[in-house]
Amino acid sequence: MLLKGKNGELRIFDSSAIIHGTAPRDDATMDVVKFDGGSTYANITTDVEADDAAIATAFLADNDDMVFIGSDVRFAMIKYLKGGGTNYGAGTGALLAYYFDGTDFATALTVVDGTFVSPDCFAQDGYITFAIPDNWVRGADGYNANLDNDKYYIALMTTTSGMTDPDADVLAPVDGQFFTVSFSQMDFNGPLGRPKVDEVLVLDRGNMDSKAHYIEGGDIKIYDPLEISWSCILDDVYNKDDILTALECGTLSTSRWDSIGVTSKGTTKNDGSNYNPAFTEAAKKTVNIQMLFDETRAVAKTQVKPQGLAYYEVYFHPEMQTITEGEDGTILSCKGGVFGVISHIHGFGNQH
Repeated sequence: MLLKGKNGELRIFDSSAIIHGTAPRDDATMDVVKFDGGSTYANITTDVEADDAAIATAFLADNDDMVFIGSDVRFAMIKYLKGGGTNYGAGTGALLAYYFDGTDFATALTVVDGTFVSPDCFAQDGYITFAIPDNWVRGADGYNANLDNDKYYIALMTTTSGMTDPDADVLAPVDGQFFTVSFSQMDFNGPLGRPKVDEVLVLDRGNMDSKAHYIEGGDIKIYDPLEISWSCILDDVYNKDDILTALECGTLSTSRWDSIGVTSKGTTKNDGSNYNPAFTEAAKKTVNIQMLFDETRAVAKTQVKPQGLAYYEVYFHPEMQTITEGEDGTILSCKGGVFGVISHIHGFGNQH
């Protein structure tokens, strides 16, 4: 869901991971280029953009090799699938990742590597996820002519030269499904972060002395849902049929969301260590909300650092959504509870 207001946009994603170039972004384009560490570049996009008979073999053979993964939109997740390939990586060591900052690929990127099986990366199928950098820009053709000027690129390397080089059936940016709707009156309200666990002061028989100390209170406070809300106008095409279905993470009838909605519940860690629990009732699904205050700043290569917030595991109880008739149209007022992590973002992208 894309909500437009004064210098602001908001999307609601389900938790699906869909390769760029397929639904819901039919217009998405990607570019994958491998570099052999010497002087040879090879475009392997057609080999890694779909789970099919085309396989990229030894896309990272040595620790001075690089593979550049690009898309025409910012992304926060890369899918790796050996598929019909012969080998996973062995002896590859840890994964190194860098992004193009307008000059080169010298800036390291912190990733969560779902392909890692100790001690090697690309040792299993999985997703590589990361937070979108605030100064990630297009224009990597200035770095090397084999890259496109209209793509955002991530460069991947391994720490050691593999004894067995990994093959890739899929090595591609992925998106989540989202639904688009016009925003009304820019009346979004939401918290900037989750509360911390309470600190309880313990005194020595009621007196302050050197033995006084704090202990942590219960964890329930960091798992309580936090409220967010906004309003939108119901149009005659999409919103009247699909917006409530989107809020419930159902199955829409539009091309922007054309498969069964996948709940995001249980995909983040409020305490930083343990995944949040799933709902007991399977029919209750949550979605992820991401909002940028001024996405237009991110359009040009020189305009960077869009600022925004992401709200994960958001549940919209049907009885909390209300409809009123106004002068400008029929208004749907949306209210939900955030059960998951709240984080700052610098671009739209499905991370969980």
